[in-house]
Amino acid sequence: MTSAQNFEQTTKHSREQTIAQLIKLLVTIIPNYDESFWNVETELFGAIAEFDSMALVTLIGEIEESFDIDLDDDDISAENFSSVASLTELVLEHS
Repeated sequence: MTSAQNFEQTTKHSREQTIAQLIKLLVTIIPNYDESFWNVETELFGAIAEFDSMALVTLIGEIEESFDIDLDDDDISAENFSSVASLTELVLEHS
């Protein structure tokens, strides 16, 4: 395996782990939906009534703690919190 292939495999594994961890956080924060509801394409902001300002604040804190990252005010946008996929990209950018 070349170093490029190894990097790609590690990156894919890291992305999958990040998605799984984010879904666990979402299940905890919004318990009305079980784990089978959530996937990388699940829309969040504006699509799920329970994804309100309190859920958003809680999720931000949990993300910062779970992934040991700091999100800036500029990171808190509808675009970054629009789906599990966009949230995953945000976390990976800060990791």
